[in-house]
Amino acid sequence: MNARPVAALGVALTTFLAVAALFTELLAARIAFSALVGLPAGLVAGAAAGITTWARLWARPGTRPSLLGIAAFGYALLVAAAVSYTVPPARDLVGVDTAVPFAALCAIAVFLLARRDADRIA
Repeated sequence: MNARPVAALGVALTTFLAVAALFTELLAARIAFSALVGLPAGLVAGAAAGITTWARLWARPGTRPSLLGIAAFGYALLVAAAVSYTVPPARDLVGVDTAVPFAALCAIAVFLLARRDADRIA
């Protein structure tokens, strides 16, 4: 399986989420609708990170486990948000305080698995 598109999309997603959340929170005290600045900044940063991953970073085999770990973080956050949205009993259990550690554990697990089987990742 070619993991390049999976990594590029996941890195773009993780970067989008991180930059959008960071900008939105940092500007919340100064700008009433800080998400109007944070979301476009996240889109631009996510697109740049995804393109860079696809074009440059994936060519170096040593960076592939890290890129897949970063991608897994974004995918895990997306899954946690989807579960929180679609499963009503889980709404009280899934929040930022539980989704971020879950995503971090997923990222570490994927990184370790990818590092162990680095010769099989194309």
